[in-house]
Amino acid sequence: MSHAKRFPQSIYSLPSDNNRLTLGSVPRHEDPLLERLHRKQRLAAAYRLFARYGYEVGVAGHFTARDPIHPEQYWINPLGVPFSQITVSHLLRVDSNGQVVEGDGVLNTSALELHHDLQQARPEVVGIAHLHAFHGRVWSSLGRLFDPITAEAGAFEDDQVFFRRHDLRTAGGALEQDRDIVSRAFVETFAQHNLLIWQNHGLWVTGETVESAAWRFILAEDTARAHLLAHSAGTPSIPQAESPEGSRDKARHEFFGWLNFLPLWDLIRTEEPDLLD
Repeated sequence: MSHAKRFPQSIYSLPSDNNRLTLGSVPRHEDPLLERLHRKQRLAAAYRLFARYGYEVGVAGHFTARDPIHPEQYWINPLGVPFSQITVSHLLRVDSNGQVVEGDGVLNTSALELHHDLQQARPEVVGIAHLHAFHGRVWSSLGRLFDPITAEAGAFEDDQVFFRRHDLRTAGGALEQDRDIVSRAFVETFAQHNLLIWQNHGLWVTGETVESAAWRFILAEDTARAHLLAHSAGTPSIPQAESPEGSRDKARHEFFGWLNFLPLWDLIRTEEPDLLD
């Protein structure tokens, strides 16, 4: 019996030769309706995983997926539905005016302009995730980026920025509250990076697929935990920067982010198949 029949894992459906993957880029659905369903299923699965990892704090946190049919719109979780209960049918489609055009539920309006403006500035971005996970929140209070103290942390080298929200003040010194000004500064700071550490608030990530964005957030939260533990134990060793020839290849990182999500997708879809409802 072949591996594909004995094991239902997604990776066995990918093209390979002599037990080695021959796929080097993320596959896409040519049918936009199938691509929409794909993104919604992975989005619901990511919320279930985030619940398992303890990333949920009250009604805080949001993960959006750009709609492939209406690229100026996105899918998001409804406010107040526990991440552990999110299903495909719960998801809301939101237009560029911040109005729900598909789905039933209460909309979390706390960061609509941030998701929308970032999507419009970066047409390659599909997934945008911001959860109030514990270690990322704590690390964000230190005013520092990640150092490449582990192989996993190295994934963020030259791909991270720090956003000092409290630097946005009016001429009189009061904290600027204008949403357009905050969103503009947020988008300009994020630029083309995939990780933004918002001071005293937590982590934001982007991805060219739902899968890569979800994996990137999981990896960033794990990296924040590793940094806090390492610094509490002593002074971590930081290797010298790589040569220019070893600079990061974004397409490669996107592919491996997508690939790393596959076993998590297989885990959650088999153990909690109701997420597909």
